Amino acid sequence: MDNITPGLPIICTDNVVHGTAEFTEREYLVTAPLDDGRRHFIPLALIDRVDDAVRLNVDHHQLLEIL
Repeated sequence: MDNITPGLPIICTDNVVHGTAEFTEREYLVTAPLDDGRRHFIPLALIDRVDDAVRLNVDHHQLLEIL
């Protein structure tokens, strides 16, 4: 996951944008602070691919259940 750069949008399979990437830490993608000021730690295993965005292999509802 070396190609994850700060500011890339994080997009679920249902095209919901779940914030932006800030950095990776161990086995997690860490989001930039969300509207409530918190960061989310998304397991790297949920990443399908990285191109112009970080594309997850789960929809937004599934992601929220995991977080």
